[in-house]
Amino acid sequence: MSPTPLFVPAATARRRRRAGSGTALFAAFASTLSLLRWLLLGLVALYLGSGFTRVGPDEDALLFRLGRLQPNVAPPGLLFALPTPIDRVVKLSTRKQHEVSLFAWSPEESGTSVPPVQTAAAPVAHAATLAVLFPGSAPSARVPSGRGLHPAFDGSTLTGDVNLVQARFTVRYRIIQPRAFASATTPETAERLIEAACYAAATRVLAGLKIDAALGTGLEGLRLKVRELAQMRLDELGLGVELVAFEVNALTPPQATVSAFAEVTSAQVEARTTVEQAHTHRAQALPRAQGDAYRERQQAEADARQLQARAAGEAASFIALMSEHRAAPALVEARLRAETLEHILARARGKTLLPAADRALNLFLRDQK
Repeated sequence: MSPTPLFVPAATARRRRRAGSGTALFAAFASTLSLLRWLLLGLVALYLGSGFTRVGPDEDALLFRLGRLQPNVAPPGLLFALPTPIDRVVKLSTRKQHEVSLFAWSPEESGTSVPPVQTAAAPVAHAATLAVLFPGSAPSARVPSGRGLHPAFDGSTLTGDVNLVQARFTVRYRIIQPRAFASATTPETAERLIEAACYAAATRVLAGLKIDAALGTGLEGLRLKVRELAQMRLDELGLGVELVAFEVNALTPPQATVSAFAEVTSAQVEARTTVEQAHTHRAQALPRAQGDAYRERQQAEADARQLQARAAGEAASFIALMSEHRAAPALVEARLRAETLEHILARARGKTLLPAADRALNLFLRDQK
């Protein structure tokens, strides 16, 4: 063992310090690499973990991989997909009904706002068109409520007898084919397509109805027919949706004619009431009249049988008497006179006998006295 030198040269000390600092730097670099490695592993885990998607109980999920729709439809539960931009998950509510309100044919309540289906440029463009067609006129931005229809703000349609009606509808639908729905459209575009199909069907059905039928007895048929035609159109488009219901929230004539239609409706109700009262009276009077007629017929038939029997008896008596008269005319005539006198004298209060040449008659009258 060599003794430790008491004095270290300066160059050797500097080499030792450099060696120590290099070792510390290498150790720090190694520690940084280890930290970066763990950080990178954590980022990768976080990236892969972001691919887990929860599909709700009323939803189905579709997977787009590199923009291409995959064939499988994921049911409710936990779905793993590669994170964006490789995979894209689209969730569709397939187990609940969606509702769309249709207000294009309804008047504005306030008279100032534009209906949802109108665009901001539509009233301006229409006003410009009116200015070209009618130079010198200055069409107002709004027709006062109840005094007419503004063609740009107030929606309406025609019936089969060329009458205007205004309406509000509600459509409920559900998605029954998620892949077809995702391939054909988006939820926002689907509502516009459904709205357009329902308006086209309603226009077609109303064009074949008179206004009285549309506002009254034909309303239920209108609802069912519009739903059927709209469903056929949506099937042609391949949207993969089913119309659950088409509801008519309001179907009325324009505000300016409501009072006239109310009078007509009142008259129709009064007419139906009168007809119902007549039917009720008929239902009460007809059985009574039939019963009276039946009793009268039975009584007449009984009287006829009695008269026929009496007539037959009298005819038989007359025939028998006629036979006797042919055999002994004088005796029969005397008996007939006696029977007649007996019948008359029985009801007479006073009796006066006159001389008679007939001996038999005198004897009979004497006996009666």
